[in-house]
Amino acid sequence: MAKPKNETLLSIEKLEVVYHNVSTAVLGVSFEVRNHQIVALLGINGAGKTTTLRAISGFLGVDDAKVTEGLIQFRGEKIQNKPPHFITKKGIVLVPERDKVFENLTVEENLQVSVSLRKSRASGQDFKDLILHYFPVLGKVGNHLGGYLSGGERQMLALSTALVCGPRLLLVDELSLGLGPIIVDELMNLIKVIRDEQQVTVLLVEQNALAALEIADYGYVIENGRIVFAGDPDRLRNHEDIKEFYLGQGERESQKSYRDIKQYRRTRRWYG
Repeated sequence: MAKPKNETLLSIEKLEVVYHNVSTAVLGVSFEVRNHQIVALLGINGAGKTTTLRAISGFLGVDDAKVTEGLIQFRGEKIQNKPPHFITKKGIVLVPERDKVFENLTVEENLQVSVSLRKSRASGQDFKDLILHYFPVLGKVGNHLGGYLSGGERQMLALSTALVCGPRLLLVDELSLGLGPIIVDELMNLIKVIRDEQQVTVLLVEQNALAALEIADYGYVIENGRIVFAGDPDRLRNHEDIKEFYLGQGERESQKSYRDIKQYRRTRRWYG
């Protein structure tokens, strides 16, 4: 299969998001995701990562939040403040940080819900074969309730239900949350395989910067609702400030932010 052209699929321009008409959570964020890329959006808890994904996917309304400024464009079409069903039909599918699966439904039933939501000539068996190709373990727990799955199995099921929807852009929120290193490595590698085989573009939100940069084509660092740094994985891994604060390398002081470290380094250079 020919590789898609490296055109801009998603464009975010000066995005601002406000909760309850009072609290601003995202402040002028701008970035882009190109076709067939895996793009990592990195940052600590509360940086604005999940809010950005919810703005793209249309789920801000359930939190009494909205985009108040800026643009979100998918394939050149403005989609900010559109409802989730509209955005899903366009080909954007979210794997959320929490509430990933229906806990009172079995694995098979969770998948069937997603199959029924997608209008396609492909059969349920086609989708089942697709899922078992990537996540064979789900075939062994098909009759288990979602609430009784392990963390890794639940994440696999969440990714499966998203794939069944046939996304062009897959939004994955905290893939590594609560999982051990081995399963994190396995899932990260699967994301890359799925990208290549299914021609899916991925925007990956992660606190685990090291794991995300292993598979990403490009990365952005968000802090306090703003993008503070961007670059390819090598540039991010080799940047002293990023290494010190986000990659657990160097002499990092607890609770320091990227901006704190950057200002400290500037001051140290200035005064010798």
